Amino acid sequence: MDYINAKINDYMEAYTKLWPFSGAIVVVSNGKEVFNKTYGMASREHGVPITPRTKFKIASLTKQFTCIAIMMLKESGMLNVNESIRTFFPDYTELDERITIHHLMTHTSGLFNDFSVVDPHLYLGKRLFTQSEVFEVFKDMPLEFQPGEGWDYCFFGYYLLGVIIERVSGKSYIEFLKENIFEPLGMKNTGLDDYIEIIPNKASGYYVSDEKLICCQIDTMSSFSAGALYSTIEDMILWDQALYSEMLVSKNTMDEMFSPYKEDYGYGWIIDKAFNNKRVRHSGGMNGFSHQFHRYIDDKVTILVLSNYGFTNSFDINENIAKIVFNDDYNMPSKPEESQFDLDLYDSYSGIYEEGFLKYEVKRIQDKLYFIQQDKWVMPIYPISQNIFHHTWIDREYSFQKNNKGEIYFCGIKKVNY
Repeated sequence: MDYINAKINDYMEAYTKLWPFSGAIVVVSNGKEVFNKTYGMASREHGVPITPRTKFKIASLTKQFTCIAIMMLKESGMLNVNESIRTFFPDYTELDERITIHHLMTHTSGLFNDFSVVDPHLYLGKRLFTQSEVFEVFKDMPLEFQPGEGWDYCFFGYYLLGVIIERVSGKSYIEFLKENIFEPLGMKNTGLDDYIEIIPNKASGYYVSDEKLICCQIDTMSSFSAGALYSTIEDMILWDQALYSEMLVSKNTMDEMFSPYKEDYGYGWIIDKAFNNKRVRHSGGMNGFSHQFHRYIDDKVTILVLSNYGFTNSFDINENIAKIVFNDDYNMPSKPEESQFDLDLYDSYSGIYEEGFLKYEVKRIQDKLYFIQQDKWVMPIYPISQNIFHHTWIDREYSFQKNNKGEIYFCGIKKVNY
């Protein structure tokens, strides 16, 4: 396995010469660490480097812990995943009685999915929203589709799962996870993020605006069971290995969690196939963090990329490392060359793109094109083809599309002014 370690190291050395990266990467094969290396700073302000014990806000990787907690309660006979959620929320008659726990875990509930509606200006800034405040925002929102008939990634659904864990177990969400998952597995550096509590070795998150890094003041605490946990590379390895055993739940339960439903989503995991392996994976991200956790369960290979740069292309990094591990063809990192086009092309793309609480502005300044996210993050981009643009100094590309009506979309968001 030394040659795999060397190849991954060569790949990441080439990558970090071209693109900014800060984080930790681990590759585990059959219980043995094949690669484990950290890069960059946990705190740029204080010059503190990332180590294997650095605590990252893991964002939506939280969902897999929430689901296994639900399945533990199921195995204990305390709930049924096909029960209506109204069983657990008699005080909220507005919730549709057709929605089940299964619907919540698989994102097929039809519940309103945009958690930014809680606070569209701060988007979970440093202010804890109580459960009653969150419920008041969501309870009267109309369904986006009939339960079980569609799929849409739903933060509120996973928030409800955390409340169900509390109401069924009689313990707080984090107490249940600590007693039943973290402590039995020796995960001593995993917990629920709290911006008030002093948490040693916690990484700060960073994003990008124009040609510089910026600090992120986003806090995950209010996202609760949908995305508020923190953990380390070391603890996530313990978690990964436990999922190959019956330490937490039975094999039958694990198989149920790793069964794809709509859009290949299981219980807290996306299930697909890659490199002739069944793969279970999930991302975790926000403005200050970007993670990819991929497990190739047939060969017992796990690749985990944690980054405290919210713009990191963690998915491509993970995929290319997998190609190295499975001896598939891969390309060494490179920077796309700029193509030349008339400025009329830039002007045709310029304008406001808006959907719900998401807003992009694309604008030309002299001979340069920029897009601005949410009126505050400035992204300088250059063309690599007529409809694909690349960020000038981070590993991200962005695309424009035009439909048969002549309507223009940028990163899937429709242009609203012409």
